[in-house]
Amino acid sequence: MYSRAHLLIKRDFERFTQDPPWGIEAQPLADDNIFEWSAKIQGMRETIWEGGLFQVYIKFNEHYNSTPPEVCFHTIPFHPNIDSITGRPCINFLDDPTLWKETYSFGFVLLSIQNLLSNPVLDDAINPDAAAMLVNSYHSYKQMAQDCVLASRRFEAGLSLESTVLDDKIRFGVPEKPPTPEAPPKVTPKKIKKMSFEDYHKGWSGIATSKTHPDTVNPLLEMLQDDPVMEEVHLGISRPEIEQQVKKQLQEHSKLIYGKFKNAPTSEEELDAKIAKLQHMRKIYLPSKTPTTAPPSRIGAISQQDTILNAPTVAQPAVKNIEDPWDQDVDELVAWTTNLDEDNL
Repeated sequence: MYSRAHLLIKRDFERFTQDPPWGIEAQPLADDNIFEWSAKIQGMRETIWEGGLFQVYIKFNEHYNSTPPEVCFHTIPFHPNIDSITGRPCINFLDDPTLWKETYSFGFVLLSIQNLLSNPVLDDAINPDAAAMLVNSYHSYKQMAQDCVLASRRFEAGLSLESTVLDDKIRFGVPEKPPTPEAPPKVTPKKIKKMSFEDYHKGWSGIATSKTHPDTVNPLLEMLQDDPVMEEVHLGISRPEIEQQVKKQLQEHSKLIYGKFKNAPTSEEELDAKIAKLQHMRKIYLPSKTPTTAPPSRIGAISQQDTILNAPTVAQPAVKNIEDPWDQDVDELVAWTTNLDEDNL
């Protein structure tokens, strides 16, 4: 057995489908729940909202039609009479149940919302920014309305919004409840530890930047040098890590100042380099001895002499062998070193 509200909603829906108003569509969100509806409202023709397609959520209760339904926009336009956060339209008979009449159907409610888009009521403005723009700069308000129309069409087609100007002017989807603030974490008070005056004076003397004398020894640093654990706690880093960081910084400093050097050669590479250098010097300073050949002109002259028949043989004087100039220099150098006096040296 259906309730009275269920039967009244079904009756209104049948009347709505028999004579549907222009630019308005409505249907239940689920087949088994007739109390929640989704509607699409188009902007009226020859108005700044023409072409817009806005989704509206309607929820009835068990007291319908004695009380009005709850209505809110899913696609919230920039309008003086529409809440920019909740999407709830500002209509008198929806806000005040005493002004609601049982003769009103949900089709009449949707028609009222469609008419409200094109005919805002500034006296009941719930969006002060939109109302101020409508009064002070109608051109800007018209441009904003056209942007909302374009954004609603893109949203209906499943496309992404190209412009981010409408982030604060139009919203899509069911309005979310503001998150509940989390309780601040409990802060446990720090434990106060007793300290002797000697330790306090030693620590404070080391922390203080002023000195009574330039040669005054810092007792804190002296104590830290003897206690690696306290030194690590004080500096926040261990001694090996400090040495590693210092070494790394020195290497980087050397690279910046002197440039990057190649790796040092090994002993085998040094030996090969020395041998190659000696071989090169040997080729320069000790050339190989090769017999000199007679020039072509000389050979030709000898050949002509051999062809002459019955030529008298002329005895040639003995030619002294010409020594190699390099051998002569070597002999002179050896003789000079032999005659050196060791005492004078």
